Amino acid sequence: MDSMIPTRPPLDLPRRIRCTDPEQGSLECGHQLWHLKAARSWATHVARTTPACADPLLVSLSELHTNALKHTASGLPGGRVRIEIERRRRLFLLRVTDDGPRPGAEATVPEVRPMLGLCGAEELLVEGGYGLALLDAMALYWDFTREPDGGLMVRAAFDRSGRTRMAA
Repeated sequence: MDSMIPTRPPLDLPRRIRCTDPEQGSLECGHQLWHLKAARSWATHVARTTPACADPLLVSLSELHTNALKHTASGLPGGRVRIEIERRRRLFLLRVTDDGPRPGAEATVPEVRPMLGLCGAEELLVEGGYGLALLDAMALYWDFTREPDGGLMVRAAFDRSGRTRMAA
């Protein structure tokens, strides 16, 4: 008899979420890796700027999205990642929200870990752990907050001209 219980069909992901403000865009992605490419393509469209100006935003979005899939329940079947971009006069504001810790795992917080003994470009090229270092170098500002449902939202601000904090 359990087979008689109707189930809701899964949402087609990735899917755009309608925003009332034309300066905002929102996308919900699933756990599949190909959604990373779809999110970058969507963000390019939402940014409405040249590739050079959008590059810091797109690189950071890719790193945060990848981290969500790799380190949280968002990377499990049925997992979700929500991405929001807001265009302001001189800034792009990016928010990436994951599903929180994987079952049985403790909640973690994002941190940039310097690699001991390395400096400059070598530090950024070390395998693993450079996603947040890239975000830290490209964003004018970033922080995070824990959502009431356990998810983690990372927020970042980018200069719309493409100028990064490292270039400032």
